[in-house]
Amino acid sequence: MPLSKLRFCVLSIAVFLLTSISIDAAPETIYLSNAVWTVEIVPRSLAVETYPADSGVSLPISWEQTGFNNITEFTQEDNTVSWRLPEHFLTVRFELIDDSLSVEFIQDKRTNDALSLTWPVIKDFESLRGYILPFFEGSYIPKDDVIWRDFLSERGPINTTAGLSMPFWGLHLNQRTLTYILTNPFNNQIRFNKTLTALGMQVSHTFTPNWEEKRYGVRISLDAASPIAPAKQYRHWLQQNAEFVSFAEKIEKTPAAEKLLGAAHVYLWGGKLLSQYDVTDWQTLVTRLSSHSGIAKHIWTQLNAEARKAVREIAQSAYPSKYVRRVVSRAISKQLEKPDFYNPTIWTEIPVTSETGKLISRDISTLSLTEVYRRNCLLFYAAFSDTLRHPGEWGDGLSVKLLEQFAENGLDKLWLGVDSWQDGFRHLTAVAKAKELGYLIGPYDSYHSIHHPNEKDTWETAQFDLTLYETGGIVNADGTKSKGFKKKGYHLSPLVAQPYVENRVNGIVEQMPSDFNTWFIDCDAYGELYDDYSTSHPATQLDDMRARLARISWIRDTHNMVVGSEKGAAYSAATLHFAHGMTVPVIGWGDPDMKSKTSPYYVGGYWPPEGPAIHIKQVPLKSKYLYLYYDPRFRLPLYQIVFHDSVITTHHWGSGSLKFETAIETLALLELLYNVPPLYHLNIEEFSKHKAWIKQHYAFFSPLHRQIGGREMSDFEWLSHDKQIQRTEFGNMVEMYANFGTDPFRHKSIEIPARSVVARWIGTGKIEMFSVE
Repeated sequence: MPLSKLRFCVLSIAVFLLTSISIDAAPETIYLSNAVWTVEIVPRSLAVETYPADSGVSLPISWEQTGFNNITEFTQEDNTVSWRLPEHFLTVRFELIDDSLSVEFIQDKRTNDALSLTWPVIKDFESLRGYILPFFEGSYIPKDDVIWRDFLSERGPINTTAGLSMPFWGLHLNQRTLTYILTNPFNNQIRFNKTLTALGMQVSHTFTPNWEEKRYGVRISLDAASPIAPAKQYRHWLQQNAEFVSFAEKIEKTPAAEKLLGAAHVYLWGGKLLSQYDVTDWQTLVTRLSSHSGIAKHIWTQLNAEARKAVREIAQSAYPSKYVRRVVSRAISKQLEKPDFYNPTIWTEIPVTSETGKLISRDISTLSLTEVYRRNCLLFYAAFSDTLRHPGEWGDGLSVKLLEQFAENGLDKLWLGVDSWQDGFRHLTAVAKAKELGYLIGPYDSYHSIHHPNEKDTWETAQFDLTLYETGGIVNADGTKSKGFKKKGYHLSPLVAQPYVENRVNGIVEQMPSDFNTWFIDCDAYGELYDDYSTSHPATQLDDMRARLARISWIRDTHNMVVGSEKGAAYSAATLHFAHGMTVPVIGWGDPDMKSKTSPYYVGGYWPPEGPAIHIKQVPLKSKYLYLYYDPRFRLPLYQIVFHDSVITTHHWGSGSLKFETAIETLALLELLYNVPPLYHLNIEEFSKHKAWIKQHYAFFSPLHRQIGGREMSDFEWLSHDKQIQRTEFGNMVEMYANFGTDPFRHKSIEIPARSVVARWIGTGKIEMFSVE
């Protein structure tokens, strides 16, 4: 008999003899066994190995540690074993159920001390080929890859709610895949350790004193070798625990969510009242503005020195530059937003429409912000109507002009986001037009940070009131307040923010004759969750998560909104309709070269407002980031395997489809292979520049996504040794083939040209192709 078979028989006998034992001291080694595998546990080191029933070859699950020698209350019954570690105030429990090993560590309620536990510890071993990790969409990391080893080991501890999109990882072995699922995703950190030839990892959990029940758990399973086995296991685990909500179910609750199927995602820029495109006769307008008479004189006196200089330059040029036209339109827009723009003594000579007459007859205190904007724009138009488009047509990115261009070019399904709800206030006609065309349109919003009301360098979403600023900040364990985004202000407790959420959203909706139909809430689904040690609003990370999801749900259900957030971490998937930041996340956040104006990799700043360079400017990307974030050899559609038929995800707004010029083509192929929408930043100029590419991609993507965007991604596989040929399958309906290489490839009867994606309908054999060559 082979040695491996003999050992397996001995293990089985040992398990039979220990089916029910209760003693104070634990055996040196414990065996749990069933028809699938045998698990060997060493209690005093927490080392664990497994022996698959069909091979008997050992596979390590966790390496040995020190410090666990003192063991009491050991109990074993069938395939469940437990014992206490009194020095650590912990109970350890292992249970083998079919193809899963459940491991739990429970801290005694008798102690309230914070305790950190490390388990599992994973080191290199012969059959380990690579790590399967849900970094953003998903990553495959060969254990001996130097670039990945350096990147991960230098990254430091990784929070498992913010650093992982889903709370699991996998070990890709020669013939097997081991999956580890964190059943408690909170208060965990992963740390990677490199050696000269390989990469190891360890996971630590902190039992914090603010939890009522302090429990850390890992569910481990064994599958045949597959890069998507961990995602399949996690999806199954969610379904078993009734935590998976399909997109079809979400459409039943919020019918407008169906509009996401087939939609490209677009952020619109240039939301000021008057754009450069709204002046039909610049020469006449600036001549009259500089005449210093009547209303023109009043407007002229309000212009700053830069705007006056620009007016003079336009007057002297037959072809004024974009820069000076923007300066003047910006300056006029600023005046048109002022409540005191209308002065009865100045505007007496201007004939007005009945709508304008009604608005100017009302006391300013009774006008909403949208009515102030409308009144002022109508007055300005009445005074200079021979030089302007009608105010209903004004705007750049958010304008009837651009929306009609979208429709005329066949873009019939779009998600449209604006930088501020103020853009919607300024362009009510455009909002109504977007909805008429069948688009989703809504604002960016956030409740992540709170600033002092007198903060100079602030942003509108961080402004609430002084009382909330003084009392609503999240408190760290050491009693200090948690600093907000970019170290400004504080992180705002979601437990006390809800009344302010309702007041803000209700107030915005009430001012709009045609409401927004979608809402984007930044940060809440990113995974940055907090333990709050405030005495007035204490919270665990679980409480924090629940409060964030509650406000998203409130917006969704109260106003029938299609809701989205940043990234779309697993805990948010049942609540959200869409997320931005999963397919490609933020890249190079702390890289000085991407912030230096002298660097070729400078991503740009937040100027000009008509098209911030940080979103619009196309730049190359460092080869290191191309390798880590775009190289198809290291990408896995893990999130799509789990959630493709639940949440629509795309890129972070800082890493849009057209941002990094050296990644555009590869990203387009990935979008189609994964069946996820593109994300663009557009205004009138940018759409004109990129229209041909956008139309080509949309023509292939949109019809497909309408059919399979709400279906499960049921399979993924590499079809070539170099991983340049990949295949996905959706609900036994459509299979997608991507060739990222430079040579054509034939798979069975399907020809896949270089740098192309081929869609094949399984039932009919119909073929369609998209190529970037």
